[in-house]
Amino acid sequence: MKRLRQLTFLQSFGYLALLVGLLIAVYALFNGLGSRASGDNMFGSAVVLTLATAFIHSKNLPVNLVLIILSTLGFAYFTFIYTQAWLWTIVLAVLVAAFMIYFFGLRGEVRRNQSDWFHF
Repeated sequence: MKRLRQLTFLQSFGYLALLVGLLIAVYALFNGLGSRASGDNMFGSAVVLTLATAFIHSKNLPVNLVLIILSTLGFAYFTFIYTQAWLWTIVLAVLVAAFMIYFFGLRGEVRRNQSDWFHF
């Protein structure tokens, strides 16, 4: 049997934030999709998912990217609900994703782990 990895308090908090953020997002999608209340709930979900990304900070790149994508989609949904403009939605989504990738240091992590990747 594999030895279980101990989670720190911050990682545990991150996984709890991930669970809460996903629950809020599901609630936002099924309770008045397209309404301003749904947009507000999705904004809250995106903020909580951003906190989850910060506290989990997994060494697994796909996990970090999925969390960033989920959070970015939440911010984009909120923007679209309030502006009804695709241009501003796309601009904000790109800016949020770029900011989160820069802020959470994924670029440096990719460079550090690049030597461990298999080369074809």
